[in-house]
Amino acid sequence: MKPYTVIPAVRGFKELEKAASAPSDTIFLLEGEIIHLRPLVEIVKRLNKKIFLHLDLIKGIKEDEASIHYLAKDIKIDGIISTRTSSLLHAKKFGLTTVQRGFMIDSHSVKTILKTAEHGKPDFIELLPSYSYPKIAEIKESTGANIILGGFIEREEDLETFFEAGALAVSTSKTHLWEYESRLSRSISNL
Repeated sequence: MKPYTVIPAVRGFKELEKAASAPSDTIFLLEGEIIHLRPLVEIVKRLNKKIFLHLDLIKGIKEDEASIHYLAKDIKIDGIISTRTSSLLHAKKFGLTTVQRGFMIDSHSVKTILKTAEHGKPDFIELLPSYSYPKIAEIKESTGANIILGGFIEREEDLETFFEAGALAVSTSKTHLWEYESRLSRSISNL
């Protein structure tokens, strides 16, 4: 996953068409049905992009080991997004990249995110909503995982704030942000 990027969070074929031209090398599929997964994944693979499924929201798929094995070996997804420790552990077993999704609503939720990360050892943690960005350093320091921000990412002028706070990337369904290229990313590539 490229640093300082906006990851398209899509819900179907129409949004996938728009996400195809985005600079991000990754696409998050937030919802859908098992019957539509193969063609969606094939499209993303032809674009030389990675696809992560939000496992908790895909209809017809459970978080059990057999379902995740099927997604990894037959459908050939690249990773999963989930709030469940068991899903993260099963996905790692089959070589998938894992994104633990955590909702920051109070101080107890920080403890829950840290506990889940301790057991699930995710590759990334997606914190929602985006206005929880002041907690990025604490979560990253405690878990060692790179942080993705999601939820209520609607304005381009907020993106640099999120990146400067320590977010590796942001995910959003707001199509007008998908073409955004971070000032920080441009600075790094000019070195």
